[in-house]
Amino acid sequence: RNRINGKQEVMIGYSDSGKDAGRFSAAGQLYKAQEELIKVAKQYGIKLTMFHGRGGTVGRGGGPTHLAILPQPPDTIPGSLRVTVQGEVIEQSFGEEHLCFRTLQRFTAATLEYGMRPPISPKPEWHNRMDVMEAIATEE
Repeated sequence: RNRINGKQEVMIGYSDSGKDAGRFSAAGQLYKAQEELIKVAKQYGIKLTMFHGRGGTVGRGGGPTHLAILPQPPDTIPGSLRVTVQGEVIEQSFGEEHLCFRTLQRFTAATLEYGMRPPISPKPEWHNRMDVMEAIATEE
């Protein structure tokens, strides 16, 4: 804890997990991983920042900003958000001043909304149902 000054950043890997397990299963596993990371960070008094990599396609963490931010697990966006935008979308999101301003507005609005209306914690049976659906979704 002292070696990291009580802070830790973790990057959430949408692209590789989506390629490995498919979007649905990847989303469920990333959700559960974030829940577990938050639990461990709280247990050890660590300020955890989730670092989201956003690409162009939904499978790479892209898509509408609100739809990417608002369904994050409880306590994973504690008033701030860290993202990286992959190369293929830099021009379309930040290439001109008005685009840059609008992109930052979207991230800010979604982060504020998440803080003002935090998500509810999933019930245990919801996790069980997700496990079943993920298994079906990844069957070949």
